[in-house]
Amino acid sequence: MKLFLFIFFIFSPNTFASLEDTGSEMVAQIVSDPARFFYEIKADSEESLPVSSGKTYTLSVELFPTLVPFTYANASLNYNIYKEGKLSANMPQIDLMIGAQYMFGSKIAVNLTNDINDANFWGYDAGVMFSNSFNSRTRTFYGYRHSFISAKLDLKKDKNYELLGVRINSFDSSFSENSIIFGVETLKDINKYWAMQINYGLSNNTLVARLSWYGKWFELGFNIYPEGVLVVHPTWSLRLGF
Repeated sequence: MKLFLFIFFIFSPNTFASLEDTGSEMVAQIVSDPARFFYEIKADSEESLPVSSGKTYTLSVELFPTLVPFTYANASLNYNIYKEGKLSANMPQIDLMIGAQYMFGSKIAVNLTNDINDANFWGYDAGVMFSNSFNSRTRTFYGYRHSFISAKLDLKKDKNYELLGVRINSFDSSFSENSIIFGVETLKDINKYWAMQINYGLSNNTLVARLSWYGKWFELGFNIYPEGVLVVHPTWSLRLGF
């Protein structure tokens, strides 16, 4: 059971003994609204950049922290349905976005311990992205995304479970968000880009700022959740354009 809880709360400061009080506060926040916490981890995997110029679609897989250590199998696909300026110089590029996530580690944990009856974490997202060229190297992008996550943890009822002094209870909840996206992308060199963006959730007032650098194969970045349990999420993704 302790191994399972460690996987779930691996980024909480239980790894820093001198910050135990802060760790307890963070765990308490997670326990009070677990679906929102796991939504933020899921959101790291959501592809929110336009398809690169000259490409038809982008396939991405979040390697860290969504896949490792949180064991969310994930994939996102952005498909270009209209090239900028094809019919009219004023019409932006249009991309469709879709993604799915499933925490396979939760089922492994159920099989490894007798303390858990069931655990199930999964989600999806879908949206549309528009982008306009500002000049030959820079373009702005904006769009809409709907995201959903279901989070369930059913613990045995004959025991009490604690982490850093905070009681861990069973939960079965979900979190849904409808976000608008605004950002700018700049080409720095051949197949080398950087981008910054703001995502604002209309349903729950969530806010995330993203800064990323990406090339032909990978994307590195930081996602900042001002009101999140973990404010800064460093990210690493496999990102392929075809």
